[in-house]
Amino acid sequence: MAVAIVDPDYLNGNRTGQYTPELWLDEAKDVQSGKILQEGTPMDAEHFNHMEQGIHSNALLLALLTEQVAHVRRQGDALDGEVILADLANAKDFYFNNSVKTIALSKRRNSLDYRVFTEIQGTPANAGDILVYDKQLNGFKIAYTGSAKSVSVKCFVQGGVS
Repeated sequence: MAVAIVDPDYLNGNRTGQYTPELWLDEAKDVQSGKILQEGTPMDAEHFNHMEQGIHSNALLLALLTEQVAHVRRQGDALDGEVILADLANAKDFYFNNSVKTIALSKRRNSLDYRVFTEIQGTPANAGDILVYDKQLNGFKIAYTGSAKSVSVKCFVQGGVS
């Protein structure tokens, strides 16, 4: 069974999809005799279609590049973030912990698909783990699991904007 291969119109011509400019010539006549010294480029469908294919190829390329720029911009926005310093305090005795704090984001997110990276500041004894949970579009909750009386945490919030 033979399979017919159909090439898009923009591949016609030099078969690469790249536009090859047409050198247009004016018709030149001898002023005295009216004799044609140089034939001009014909204004016919073949030449006009050549221009149309070039215009169409450039329009396709522009659309592709515009989409690529938008994609890269969205990726860059997703990498942008904000730094939040949070001081958490625990008023409970050993084995208990009430260090939960709600953190407000300065920039509202479009989705909950953002990341919060945490870093304990200083060297507090018995800080335990840092928990980030109950993420919302405008904030999240943070706590530590240890028995320390206070812990300072640097939070780097990244993503969630599209």
